[in-house]
Amino acid sequence: MARVLLRFSKEIVDQPIISQVILEEKIPINILSAHIDQQGGEILADILSAHVENAIKAFRERGVTVEVRKLIEVSDEKCIDCGACVSLCPVNAITFEKNFSVAFNEEKCLGITCGLCVDACPVRAIGRVK
Repeated sequence: MARVLLRFSKEIVDQPIISQVILEEKIPINILSAHIDQQGGEILADILSAHVENAIKAFRERGVTVEVRKLIEVSDEKCIDCGACVSLCPVNAITFEKNFSVAFNEEKCLGITCGLCVDACPVRAIGRVK
């Protein structure tokens, strides 16, 4: 699976682009989050790795700006297990283990579309992958 961020301008936001790509290209797309209004918007989606290239091409041909999601990474060496990030994560990608260490689940993480944990970490153990 790959997470892609789809950005729609106000000129194309009223078009059924997602459904066109799903139906015409036969690409299954799982929408994780969406923020759309009349001025444009963003959709974060999971796309099976086998379909990513075709999906990106199909979206770009329809005028959508596509960005492969940049991940959040946690440095175990820097992390002091303070938990400042745990309560902020809206998808429970960061949790406490039974031994009170902090655990990070990359599969659940929304990445740069959220980033609350990056700003909350007092020792900067959490950062955006470049």
